[in-house]
Amino acid sequence: MARLRFEIRHVSDVPPAQRTEMFEIFKQYYDLPEPDSFFRDFAAKDDVIILRDKKTDAIKGFSTQKILTHTIDGKTYKGIFSGDTIIDREYWGDNTLGFGFFWYLIGQCQWSFRHKIYWHLISKGYKTYLLMANNFDRSYPRHDRPTPPFFQALSDDFARQLYPTAYHKDRGLLLFDGPHEHLKTNVAPITEDLKARLPHVRFFADRNPNWQNGDELVCVAEFDLWVSFAFVKKVFLKGFKRLFFPKPRTSR
Repeated sequence: MARLRFEIRHVSDVPPAQRTEMFEIFKQYYDLPEPDSFFRDFAAKDDVIILRDKKTDAIKGFSTQKILTHTIDGKTYKGIFSGDTIIDREYWGDNTLGFGFFWYLIGQCQWSFRHKIYWHLISKGYKTYLLMANNFDRSYPRHDRPTPPFFQALSDDFARQLYPTAYHKDRGLLLFDGPHEHLKTNVAPITEDLKARLPHVRFFADRNPNWQNGDELVCVAEFDLWVSFAFVKKVFLKGFKRLFFPKPRTSR
Protein backbone atom coordinates (compact mmCIF):
# COMPACT_ATOMS: atom_id res chain seq x y z
CA MET A 1 0.00 0.00 0.00
CA ALA A 2 1.29 3.46 -0.90
CA ARG A 3 2.61 5.42 2.06
CA LEU A 4 2.73 8.69 0.17
CA ARG A 5 0.20 11.02 -1.36
CA PHE A 6 0.83 13.53 -4.11
CA GLU A 7 -0.26 17.09 -4.72
CA ILE A 8 0.32 19.23 -7.81
CA ARG A 9 0.95 22.92 -7.27
CA HIS A 10 2.06 25.92 -9.26
CA VAL A 11 5.64 26.76 -8.33
CA SER A 12 4.60 30.32 -7.48
CA ASP A 13 2.25 28.94 -4.79
CA VAL A 14 4.96 27.04 -2.91
CA PRO A 15 6.13 29.05 0.15
CA PRO A 16 9.86 29.51 0.89
CA ALA A 17 9.79 27.15 3.88
CA GLN A 18 8.58 24.26 1.71
CA ARG A 19 11.15 25.04 -0.98
CA THR A 20 13.84 24.82 1.70
CA GLU A 21 12.38 21.51 2.88
CA MET A 22 12.71 20.16 -0.67
CA PHE A 23 16.30 21.36 -0.93
CA GLU A 24 17.16 19.60 2.33
CA ILE A 25 15.94 16.32 0.81
CA PHE A 26 17.73 16.97 -2.48
CA LYS A 27 21.14 17.60 -0.92
CA GLN A 28 20.99 14.31 0.97
CA TYR A 29 21.39 12.47 -2.34
CA TYR A 30 23.43 14.84 -4.51
CA ASP A 31 26.95 16.18 -4.16
CA LEU A 32 27.67 19.83 -5.01
CA PRO A 33 24.11 21.19 -4.84
CA GLU A 34 24.21 24.97 -4.49
CA PRO A 35 21.20 26.55 -2.69
CA ASP A 36 21.05 29.57 -5.01
CA SER A 37 21.19 27.39 -8.10
CA PHE A 38 18.53 25.03 -6.72
CA PHE A 39 16.09 27.81 -5.82
CA ARG A 40 16.69 29.64 -9.10
CA ASP A 41 16.05 26.45 -11.07
CA PHE A 42 12.95 25.74 -8.99
CA ALA A 43 11.52 29.19 -9.67
CA ALA A 44 12.08 28.75 -13.42
CA LYS A 45 9.69 25.76 -13.51
CA ASP A 46 5.91 25.98 -13.88
CA ASP A 47 4.61 23.25 -11.56
CA VAL A 48 5.79 20.80 -8.96
CA ILE A 49 4.54 17.37 -7.89
CA ILE A 50 5.02 17.16 -4.13
CA LEU A 51 5.10 13.83 -2.29
CA ARG A 52 3.95 13.80 1.34
CA ASP A 53 3.86 11.10 3.97
CA LYS A 54 0.21 10.19 4.50
CA LYS A 55 0.55 10.07 8.28
CA THR A 56 2.88 12.96 9.08
CA ASP A 57 2.23 15.16 6.00
CA ALA A 58 5.99 15.78 5.81
CA ILE A 59 7.47 16.33 2.35
CA LYS A 60 9.33 13.19 1.24
CA GLY A 61 9.96 13.90 -2.43
CA PHE A 62 9.14 16.09 -5.40
CA SER A 63 9.47 16.55 -9.15
CA THR A 64 9.49 19.93 -10.88
CA GLN A 65 7.85 20.41 -14.30
CA LYS A 66 8.25 22.96 -17.10
CA ILE A 67 5.94 23.37 -20.10
CA LEU A 68 7.67 23.71 -23.47
CA THR A 69 6.68 24.37 -27.08
CA HIS A 70 8.37 22.74 -30.08
CA THR A 71 8.12 23.65 -33.75
CA ILE A 72 9.12 20.71 -35.97
CA ASP A 73 8.64 20.94 -39.75
CA GLY A 74 6.26 23.84 -39.32
CA LYS A 75 4.03 22.09 -36.77
CA THR A 76 3.77 22.97 -33.09
CA TYR A 77 4.01 20.35 -30.34
CA LYS A 78 3.68 20.57 -26.58
CA GLY A 79 6.41 19.28 -24.30
CA ILE A 80 6.85 18.76 -20.56
CA PHE A 81 10.27 18.80 -18.97
CA SER A 82 10.80 17.08 -15.62
CA GLY A 83 13.57 18.82 -13.73
CA ASP A 84 14.84 17.99 -10.24
CA THR A 85 13.22 14.75 -9.06
CA ILE A 86 13.95 12.93 -5.81
CA ILE A 87 12.26 10.58 -3.36
CA ASP A 88 13.49 9.86 0.15
CA ARG A 89 15.22 6.46 0.20
CA GLU A 90 12.78 5.18 2.83
CA TYR A 91 10.01 5.37 0.19
CA TRP A 92 11.81 3.84 -2.78
CA GLY A 93 9.46 1.40 -4.47
CA ASP A 94 6.38 3.51 -3.72
CA ASN A 95 4.64 4.29 -7.03
CA THR A 96 2.88 7.49 -5.91
CA LEU A 97 5.17 9.69 -8.00
CA GLY A 98 4.26 7.64 -11.08
CA PHE A 99 0.56 8.16 -10.45
CA GLY A 100 1.07 11.85 -9.72
CA PHE A 101 3.08 12.38 -12.87
CA PHE A 102 0.56 10.52 -15.05
CA TRP A 103 -2.25 12.59 -13.53
CA TYR A 104 -0.28 15.72 -14.34
CA LEU A 105 0.23 14.62 -17.94
CA ILE A 106 -3.45 13.71 -18.30
CA GLY A 107 -4.34 17.26 -17.27
CA GLN A 108 -1.93 18.64 -19.84
CA CYS A 109 -3.61 16.47 -22.50
CA GLN A 110 -6.84 18.37 -21.80
CA TRP A 111 -8.70 15.04 -21.68
CA SER A 112 -8.47 14.56 -25.44
CA PHE A 113 -7.56 11.16 -26.90
CA ARG A 114 -6.22 12.91 -29.99
CA HIS A 115 -3.90 15.22 -28.09
CA LYS A 116 -0.27 14.13 -27.66
CA ILE A 117 2.42 15.69 -25.56
CA TYR A 118 6.11 14.87 -25.27
CA TRP A 119 7.87 14.25 -21.99
CA HIS A 120 11.50 15.34 -21.73
CA LEU A 121 13.79 13.92 -19.10
CA ILE A 122 17.51 14.26 -18.43
CA SER A 123 19.04 11.36 -16.53
CA LYS A 124 22.20 11.31 -14.45
CA GLY A 125 21.08 8.14 -12.67
CA TYR A 126 19.58 4.90 -13.89
CA LYS A 127 16.51 5.09 -11.63
CA THR A 128 15.41 8.29 -13.33
CA TYR A 129 15.97 6.72 -16.73
CA LEU A 130 13.88 3.69 -15.77
CA LEU A 131 10.89 5.91 -14.92
CA MET A 132 10.61 6.58 -18.64
CA ALA A 133 11.98 3.40 -20.21
CA ASN A 134 9.83 1.05 -18.13
CA ASN A 135 6.55 2.91 -18.56
CA PHE A 136 6.64 4.38 -22.08
CA ASP A 137 6.94 2.14 -25.10
CA ARG A 138 7.59 5.14 -27.36
CA SER A 139 10.51 6.53 -25.36
CA TYR A 140 14.03 7.18 -26.60
CA PRO A 141 16.88 6.46 -26.59
CA ARG A 142 16.44 2.80 -25.70
CA HIS A 143 18.28 -0.48 -26.14
CA ASP A 144 15.83 -2.32 -28.39
CA ARG A 145 15.35 0.11 -31.30
CA PRO A 146 16.93 3.24 -32.83
CA THR A 147 15.57 6.71 -32.16
CA PRO A 148 13.21 7.85 -34.98
CA PRO A 149 14.12 11.18 -36.65
CA PHE A 150 11.05 12.98 -35.24
CA PHE A 151 11.92 12.08 -31.65
CA GLN A 152 15.54 13.03 -32.25
CA ALA A 153 14.37 16.42 -33.54
CA LEU A 154 12.30 16.89 -30.37
CA SER A 155 15.31 16.09 -28.17
CA ASP A 156 17.55 18.43 -30.15
CA ASP A 157 15.03 21.28 -29.92
CA PHE A 158 14.59 20.71 -26.18
CA ALA A 159 18.33 20.82 -25.57
CA ARG A 160 18.75 23.93 -27.72
CA GLN A 161 16.07 25.71 -25.69
CA LEU A 162 17.32 24.83 -22.21
CA TYR A 163 20.96 23.70 -22.48
CA PRO A 164 22.45 25.12 -25.70
CA THR A 165 26.06 25.17 -24.52
CA ALA A 166 26.07 21.82 -22.71
CA TYR A 167 24.37 19.67 -25.35
CA HIS A 168 26.51 17.30 -27.40
CA LYS A 169 24.18 16.12 -30.14
CA ASP A 170 26.47 13.37 -31.37
CA ARG A 171 26.35 11.65 -27.99
CA GLY A 172 22.89 12.74 -26.83
CA LEU A 173 24.38 14.02 -23.58
CA LEU A 174 24.57 17.19 -21.55
CA LEU A 175 28.20 17.74 -20.56
CA PHE A 176 28.86 20.61 -18.19
CA ASP A 177 32.04 22.62 -17.78
CA GLY A 178 33.47 22.38 -14.31
CA PRO A 179 31.97 20.62 -11.25
CA HIS A 180 28.29 19.73 -11.61
CA GLU A 181 25.88 18.25 -9.10
CA HIS A 182 25.77 14.48 -9.23
CA LEU A 183 24.44 11.54 -7.26
CA LYS A 184 26.41 10.63 -4.18
CA THR A 185 28.54 7.51 -4.53
CA ASN A 186 26.29 5.33 -2.37
CA VAL A 187 23.05 6.37 -4.12
CA ALA A 188 21.78 4.01 -6.86
CA PRO A 189 25.15 2.54 -7.91
CA ILE A 190 25.25 0.55 -11.15
CA THR A 191 26.63 -2.92 -10.47
CA GLU A 192 27.69 -5.60 -12.93
CA ASP A 193 24.78 -7.70 -11.70
CA LEU A 194 22.30 -4.94 -12.50
CA LYS A 195 23.69 -4.54 -16.00
CA ALA A 196 23.56 -8.30 -16.57
CA ARG A 197 19.93 -8.59 -15.45
CA LEU A 198 18.42 -5.35 -16.79
CA PRO A 199 19.02 -4.33 -20.44
CA HIS A 200 17.74 -0.80 -19.77
CA VAL A 201 20.35 -0.28 -17.05
CA ARG A 202 23.14 -1.70 -19.24
CA PHE A 203 22.07 0.61 -22.07
CA PHE A 204 22.02 3.65 -19.78
CA ALA A 205 25.50 2.88 -18.46
CA ASP A 206 26.86 2.39 -21.99
CA ARG A 207 25.32 5.61 -23.34
CA ASN A 208 26.21 7.70 -20.31
CA PRO A 209 29.45 6.20 -18.96
CA ASN A 210 30.32 9.25 -16.85
CA TRP A 211 26.92 9.55 -15.16
CA GLN A 212 28.64 9.58 -11.75
CA ASN A 213 30.21 12.94 -12.66
CA GLY A 214 26.83 14.51 -13.46
CA ASP A 215 26.61 13.90 -17.24
CA GLU A 216 22.94 13.76 -18.29
CA LEU A 217 21.33 11.54 -20.93
CA VAL A 218 18.68 13.47 -22.91
CA CYS A 219 15.46 11.43 -23.23
CA VAL A 220 11.99 11.92 -24.71
CA ALA A 221 8.70 9.98 -24.65
CA GLU A 222 5.30 10.31 -26.30
CA PHE A 223 2.21 10.49 -24.08
CA ASP A 224 -1.52 10.42 -24.70
CA LEU A 225 -4.55 9.15 -22.81
CA TRP A 226 -4.12 5.64 -24.23
CA VAL A 227 -0.69 5.50 -22.57
CA SER A 228 -2.26 6.48 -19.24
CA PHE A 229 -4.76 3.63 -19.45
CA ALA A 230 -1.96 1.16 -20.24
CA PHE A 231 -0.02 2.41 -17.20
CA VAL A 232 -2.98 2.06 -14.83
CA LYS A 233 -3.65 -1.45 -16.18
CA LYS A 234 -0.02 -2.39 -15.64
CA VAL A 235 0.00 -1.14 -12.05
CA PHE A 236 -3.36 -2.82 -11.31
CA LEU A 237 -2.22 -6.20 -12.64
CA LYS A 238 1.03 -5.94 -10.71
CA GLY A 239 -0.86 -5.26 -7.48
CA PHE A 240 -3.32 -8.08 -8.26
CA LYS A 241 -0.52 -10.60 -8.70
CA ARG A 242 1.15 -9.50 -5.46
CA LEU A 243 -2.13 -9.83 -3.56
CA PHE A 244 -3.34 -13.18 -4.91
CA PHE A 245 -0.13 -14.82 -6.11
CA PRO A 246 2.57 -13.79 -3.63
CA LYS A 247 6.05 -15.14 -4.19
CA PRO A 248 6.90 -17.95 -1.76
CA ARG A 249 9.37 -17.07 0.93
CA THR A 250 12.63 -18.95 0.82
CA SER A 251 14.13 -20.29 4.02
CA ARG A 252 17.66 -19.38 4.97
